[in-house]
Amino acid sequence: MEVGDLCWDIVTESLWIITDIWWCGLTDEYKYDMMNPKDLITIVANETLVTYMRADFLKRTNSVLDKSKE
Repeated sequence: MEVGDLCWDIVTESLWIITDIWWCGLTDEYKYDMMNPKDLITIVANETLVTYMRADFLKRTNSVLDKSKE
């Protein structure tokens, strides 16, 4: 995952953009700053959550693109 990647939150049904990736020494894992472009809200999420959100976005995007080829 990279800064600028889009993610989808199935709970709030909203789009999020990864704005920063940084190492957290306290938890020994990468943290991701994510912003909701609609509300300009920023959150910090761990890698597991962002991975699921990114995968869901790609799944939804591919589903739409596949239908357009028919």
